[in-house]
Amino acid sequence: MFDEVDEATAIFKCVNDVPIGEKSKFITFEGLPSDYYLKLVGAGTRLIRGDTPVVEKVSSVVHTE
Repeated sequence: MFDEVDEATAIFKCVNDVPIGEKSKFITFEGLPSDYYLKLVGAGTRLIRGDTPVVEKVSSVVHTE
């Protein structure tokens, strides 16, 4: 796992229960599934490979079913 962190290829788990504070700026998934960030990575991979066209809204390329 530390190799991935060192190479900047690691994907860390995400949660909707974020810390609250004045200095910390966090966003949530706003009711989306807990694995939504993995679906975003998959959509980004398809975009980079050219399998998916560039679109205005991410929701049109990320399937949450």
